[in-house]
Amino acid sequence: MTLDPLTVAGSGFQAGEHVTVTANVPPEMVGAQAVAADDGSFVVQFPSVMGIPRGLRVRAMGSEGGVAIYAPRVARISPPTT
Repeated sequence: MTLDPLTVAGSGFQAGEHVTVTANVPPEMVGAQAVAADDGSFVVQFPSVMGIPRGLRVRAMGSEGGVAIYAPRVARISPPTT
């Protein structure tokens, strides 16, 4: 995945599988369609999404049952111990 604009690349799907990619970019959801290449990969862009939106989550669902999810973890900062 790259940013500016948000570009999502995936793999592991079946060749020719239709893939629906949805990105939760609070406060909205954006979506795109792709067809997996012969090697099972796909790439989609969301030109309206720039930078790193807080709460970003991306899900790719294939018509043959393939699923991939990207949900970055927020770094936790622990208070100093004394």
